[in-house]
Parts: sequence; structure tokens; C-alpha cells
Amino acid sequence: MKNLLALFLCLSLLSATTFAQGNVFEVRYIGGSVSSTVKPDDWHNSITVNSDLILLKMKDGKEIKIDPKTVKLITHGHQASRRIGTYAALALISPLFLFGMLKKNRRHFIGIAVETGDGKKDGYNLQAKNDKYRALLTALEGVTELKTEEEADEKKKDKK
Repeated sequence: MKNLLALFLCLSLLSATTFAQGNVFEVRYIGGSVSSTVKPDDWHNSITVNSDLILLKMKDGKEIKIDPKTVKLITHGHQASRRIGTYAALALISPLFLFGMLKKNRRHFIGIAVETGDGKKDGYNLQAKNDKYRALLTALEGVTELKTEEEADEKKKDKK
């Protein structure tokens, strides 16, 4: 029985390390130093964060390889909005759609600034999914050893 349990644990550990994808996130490429034919609203781009390489693969086949040691700045900002026009139009069908105006839509933007050894500066602006942006920021902070700079909200700016 002990041998069977040991074999099962070894196989579980082996499969977990063999089939693990690592830190792969779906993102939107909003813009940056590399021109792309990918539309800014396309989620079919991915960023892979490893200790030795940050790899941004775009839908059109371009790959951007970033050495984590060359990253100088990571920023995070979000934008909140409500789709009032959409819900107002839907309210003509049913007044229950008016409750949709209470929902806020948040979009999380992540900026990566890179400076190579020869002094060349590059930057990339990405949009991460709402449920994955914190994991992406944590992975980027871990490999670059930098702290993410948060952009202040408009309300917070007005109070200061």
C-alpha cells in the first residue's frame, strides 16, 4: 500500500512539473515601441513571465523578448466606466435593465518601460483581464525585482 501511495505521489509531482504552463496570461496589446497589425481590442495575445525572459506573443506572429533585468518601470492604472447609453436603450425593452447602470466596468492597464544596455528605451502598454491582472503584476514584480507604480484615481487627485 505504501509503495502504491509513493508511486501515485511521484506521478502527481512529475505531471505537475511536466505539464505546467508557467505564468502565461492573455492580454490586449494597446500600443508600444513595436508596431503591430493586431487590433487593440483583441485578446488573442499572450505574455509569458519567466525568471530569465518576458515573452510577449502577438496574434500576428510577432514576438517581443524582454530581459527582466532591463525593465526599469512597471505601472498599473485602471479605468472605470458605466455603459449608461446601452442600458438606457435596453430600458425601453424592460425597466429591469436600469439596474445595469449601477455596474462599473473596470479595465486594468499595465505599462512596461525597458531600457537596454545601449541606452535604447522601449515601452509596452497592455490591458490585462480583470481576474488575472494582480497575478500578472505579481509575476512581473517577482522577476524584475521592481515595485509597481500605481496611477492615482481622478477622485484621489482632486482631494489632494
